Amino acid sequence: MKVYEFLARRSWPRTFSGKILLVSFLGVHVPMFGAAAYALLADSTPFLQQLDVLAAMLVATLLGTAATMGVLHALLAPVRRASEAADGYLRHRTVPRLPTRYTDGAGVLMASVQECITRLDTTLAAAERRHDDLERDHVETFRMLSGLKHDFRTPLTHILGFAEIMRAEAIGPLGSDAYRQYAGRIGTTGQELLTTLQSVIDLSDAQVQAQLTEDSVTLDLAEAAREAIALEHLHAEKRGVQVDIEAPAAVQVRAVPEATRNLLSALSQAAVAGAPENGRVVLTVSARGDCSVRSVGGQLMREDLPRQMSGPVEGTFDSSAGNGANAPESASPMALRLSLIDTLGTALGRHVRVRQTDGDGFEIAVMQAPLDVEMPAAA
Repeated sequence: MKVYEFLARRSWPRTFSGKILLVSFLGVHVPMFGAAAYALLADSTPFLQQLDVLAAMLVATLLGTAATMGVLHALLAPVRRASEAADGYLRHRTVPRLPTRYTDGAGVLMASVQECITRLDTTLAAAERRHDDLERDHVETFRMLSGLKHDFRTPLTHILGFAEIMRAEAIGPLGSDAYRQYAGRIGTTGQELLTTLQSVIDLSDAQVQAQLTEDSVTLDLAEAAREAIALEHLHAEKRGVQVDIEAPAAVQVRAVPEATRNLLSALSQAAVAGAPENGRVVLTVSARGDCSVRSVGGQLMREDLPRQMSGPVEGTFDSSAGNGANAPESASPMALRLSLIDTLGTALGRHVRVRQTDGDGFEIAVMQAPLDVEMPAAA
């Protein structure tokens, strides 16, 4: 890697193929120049009489070099195709069709890239379908519960109130003991129905919590955070962002593994994307299982905030369009990242908070404790 790193730091040649061709050119011509210099200095034959031999050597060397460089350029095609395939998938999610039947080093490289991209695309597609199904079920369930609350609880509250007014004869006498008994029965039956409705809602909440408990396993949150930082290393390095982690050696928690890893990865991505170039990001994991990420010097705009956040948003947020309105006119890619963090945090039973301090950056905290409990600040 040291030779490659030395050449990679040079401004010319820029491409990997150019570096290979430069090395081959020097490898061919340095011996030729050495042989020519020896012939001129060691042989007493006049220079003009050696000119035809030197010219023939030069022409043969140039032809051989051209042929060698052409063949090397052609042999580097698998490397170029593998690189273009990976870049095309990262940018446009285009699944390549690389040849996989060759068994040498370049062939194994193409086959491995093809296999990795195919598996990754299959996994992403399955995850997206699963996410869509879960989101649809989640929306339908809570729409039904919201409908129950609205369609039953509010009318029942009115009925109970009217029954109490009738029983107390607040407006006027009912005129008969039978009416008082009916009013009492209305109140008692309505109260029982309201209690049943609340039990159904509590049961639904308990089922959601039970499903979370069933899917949860013992997970090292600190190790999962380190893995998330490692996955985000490429994007951070491209922007010159330093990513640090502050966590105990191990933090054992009960959590849903994939959702927790996705949450940590989304936190890292949001912080790196919002950090200034050559900035710094700190991911903190506490001993009790809370986590936060701080983007030092980063600045969130109003367009970066989702329209609906389950947790509090603290600080001053300017508009990138210079609009003084309280609500952003359009969403940004950062808003999608924060929306994902908010959704994952809610699904895992966590509290999400976004806080921004003028000139000091922003922080996204995901906590198990109530929101009035302060997170330890990242150094």
